[in-house]
Amino acid sequence: MQLRAAREASGKTQAQVAKLAKISESQYQNIEYDKSEPGVRTAIRIARVLNSTVENLFGAATPDKPDGNPAK
Repeated sequence: MQLRAAREASGKTQAQVAKLAKISESQYQNIEYDKSEPGVRTAIRIARVLNSTVENLFGAATPDKPDGNPAK
């Protein structure tokens, strides 16, 4: 599941997720728009706010795709 889709499914705004994850709204937007990647702790906090997992929101690293994007 993508980050934006999970946020929209939760009914939360970007500002709400950012506040609950204890990051700035602009930092959250950069993560959602793929302009930056969250650190481990930030990714975990966002996943908890959205009642999801880091793997579902950001993809799991695989031997074929170490960047975290699923292999095609």
